[in-house]
Amino acid sequence: MTARKYNSPVLSLNSAPAGAELVVLNAFGGCEFQRKIAALGIYPGEKLEVVEHGNCGGLILKVKGSRLAMGQGMCEKIKVKVVQ
Repeated sequence: MTARKYNSPVLSLNSAPAGAELVVLNAFGGCEFQRKIAALGIYPGEKLEVVEHGNCGGLILKVKGSRLAMGQGMCEKIKVKVVQ
């Protein structure tokens, strides 16, 4: 198996384009924030997709086949790259 390269720029999750496959690089926040996103299945190295950008800055995400909603504040703390 060959390693994938992620040559795209680092983005916050709320800046990522809808429909693109993304890989989580890291998340900046305290213990409670880390616990919350881990419970949602969002870890460094995990792939996800932005399904839709909400009207108030939130997102609808697809993670491991499930759809979930996340607010703008949490999305700003998660850094991703587009998979190419």
